[in-house]
Amino acid sequence: MASSSSSPAFSPPPYLNVTALTAHGGVSVFECWQLLPGFATSSQTGTAGASILQLGNLANASYSVIPPGFNAGFHSAPAKQWVVFLGGLAHVTLANSTDEAFIKGGKNGLIFAADTSDVSPKGHSTNYPSKEETLAIQIPTGGLIPQHTVLYNGPCKGKQLLGRSLDDLD
Repeated sequence: MASSSSSPAFSPPPYLNVTALTAHGGVSVFECWQLLPGFATSSQTGTAGASILQLGNLANASYSVIPPGFNAGFHSAPAKQWVVFLGGLAHVTLANSTDEAFIKGGKNGLIFAADTSDVSPKGHSTNYPSKEETLAIQIPTGGLIPQHTVLYNGPCKGKQLLGRSLDDLD
């Protein structure tokens, strides 16, 4: 039997903002990026009518299961890549800054890492403070950086992430 309650109208997002790890002057920094050109309406079978945004020509993805409380220490990104946190929590810090980012797995768990050793020899530090495993998919872009606009220096916060809140971390 169908429900008689009405669902709220779907409002497709116009763009996607992501926290990016990049580098300036040989050190890793956070930037809040807005990906360009933004969402389009899908015509693909299975998603026709939904919002879609291409992330690039991707290959060689890996799936990681990171133990609770794991500390990866300082490292550079192994490649320019998307990192999708599916579950758990990542806490990313920088060597020469008090900036930090908490990336909670789930709908806002997407970041872009471009602080490779050629542009940031020390890189960033990642700690996984959750009491559960952190699940992540790493997707190299073949050295390409997606088209974007830098909204501001620092990780994306609050409304820029369409729902991520630093107040509800586990």
